[in-house]
Amino acid sequence: QHYIKRINLRMGETGPPPPLPQDQDELSISWLVDHFSQMTYHTTLDDPIIATVEEQCRKLFLRDYNVELLSNSNGELCGHYPRQLIIPTTYRECAPVEICPEIKDLIQKARLARCRSRFPSPVIVYKDKFVCRSATLATTAEIVGRSGMEWLQGTWDEYSSEWETCDKAREADKELLKFLRVRHIFDMMVENKKVKFGLSITSSEKADKEKRYCDFDLYSVPYPGTEFFTEFRTKQWCAEKMYFDWDQAFVNAELKLPESPLVSEMPCEWLDYKRWNLVELTNNYMMLMIKCLGEGEGGLLLHCISGWDRTPLFVSLLRLSLWADGAIHQNLGAKEILYLTIAYDWLLFGHQLEDRLQKQEDVFLFCFYYLQFLKDDKFSITQYQNQYKSEETEKTGGHVMKCNSFDSITDTVCSNLTYSSTENGNGRSSSPATLMLESERHVACPARSRQTSSNNYSANGGLNGNGCVASVGEPSSNGSTSNGTIDNGDHSEGNDSGQVFENYRGSNSSIDSWLMVSGTLQKDHQLGKIVECKRMQRLESVHQIFGVAFDYLVSKGTITAGCTTSWSFVIGQLADSVSKVALNGFNGSSRSIT
Repeated sequence: QHYIKRINLRMGETGPPPPLPQDQDELSISWLVDHFSQMTYHTTLDDPIIATVEEQCRKLFLRDYNVELLSNSNGELCGHYPRQLIIPTTYRECAPVEICPEIKDLIQKARLARCRSRFPSPVIVYKDKFVCRSATLATTAEIVGRSGMEWLQGTWDEYSSEWETCDKAREADKELLKFLRVRHIFDMMVENKKVKFGLSITSSEKADKEKRYCDFDLYSVPYPGTEFFTEFRTKQWCAEKMYFDWDQAFVNAELKLPESPLVSEMPCEWLDYKRWNLVELTNNYMMLMIKCLGEGEGGLLLHCISGWDRTPLFVSLLRLSLWADGAIHQNLGAKEILYLTIAYDWLLFGHQLEDRLQKQEDVFLFCFYYLQFLKDDKFSITQYQNQYKSEETEKTGGHVMKCNSFDSITDTVCSNLTYSSTENGNGRSSSPATLMLESERHVACPARSRQTSSNNYSANGGLNGNGCVASVGEPSSNGSTSNGTIDNGDHSEGNDSGQVFENYRGSNSSIDSWLMVSGTLQKDHQLGKIVECKRMQRLESVHQIFGVAFDYLVSKGTITAGCTTSWSFVIGQLADSVSKVALNGFNGSSRSIT
């Protein structure tokens, strides 16, 4: 009741928060955003709705992975992290792996090394690599202050000198990163150290005087903070018109990248980064992160200052991009992955949506606006799958996705393309004849049952006019079936027909690298068209579902303060901008967009 009264006073409302969703609407996107826009999440809040959201996130992870649940029920690890941290360890078909006792001990020692105790937490797993998130490094003053308070409360083992306390915390932070096999650290701060009133209130890896993080590849990729996103509305929802002012006094971090083929092979002029608009900046950072994840060794750590604005932006985009490629969360549909990324990546990790909406700092809205650009196949992880070689599991330190899986990962993009007609975890009928990229799933657990079934393949399947695989026997809107159609996924909040990459049911052992569908699937570039088309469809489904929720929240008044438009208008500004760029390009007067 206390937090409800506090919300009412702050929002000027008299009613309670929205009620718990009914069973048939348990994954309502508009309800989720509406509720969290009226409160600021903290582990100490006694809110049954938060428990419901956490349980839904756990169920969605369990569709594809065995998970370890790391308890943070009272905020003993971090007050702004989920009360149960979900760590995916192996695919569902593999034996579970217990890593919590070891990782929790490391976290206890390392958590004070970063601001607000927001330690590196694994949130995405791709093959044997984690994508982790955190805040930036804390200053010596914060580390000593927190350790002193905990020592007085009896929750900290020892109290040492300032330098020794800071050194121990940062060394423990390094050990945690090595345990998680992180290799690439992306620092999105526009400052070397955050300074307020002349005092440094944060540090960063690039500013560490002892060079403790020289064993990692440090990527200083300055990206505008949440205050910059007030321009999203003032620029009429056109991010291509948004240019950050790099000459501001507090901006002292330069774009600095390690000397590596991962960087040098990128098709962009890094020295021109200050001339890029927001879309170009996001494009190039996303491509670099995906390339490091797909082609590099080890995992990624992403952080800004506190790790709850810019960090969830890129974590969410990475999750959606990898899902669209069929690389992660293969058993989730468009509505489910959208619910998961909003609830887990944004809200349960402390994004202050209530405050950001009041200040019109629309970094959250920009994330889903940007899906229009993310559909491009240049962001696809599949372009690196045939180049990636995983290290042997015994070299990983005995953790992370241990399943006969990663001693040999196929050189091809997809070892099998499978048509399957299955039911999902809820018993609902899934879209029949959906395209399935199974290379990683096959290698991930070779011991799993592989029943040969020629019924999974149809001689009627093939490429349609757009170069996409045509669904066979797809139900139409009137209930009949038709050939040559493709399921576009969810087009409204109530429709979850976009579930693709379903549970594996069978594999035809007579098929080598490619599935020959009526003799049409023969060339690599045809596979590329299939993957690109499916990727576009899946992201478009997510985009449309979010648009329905956006329009509802605008009409309800949750999103206000000058936002009286619809999602179609927001995207219309994008279309107008693209048209102008095309026209200017025809006249020879436009600047190319990376």
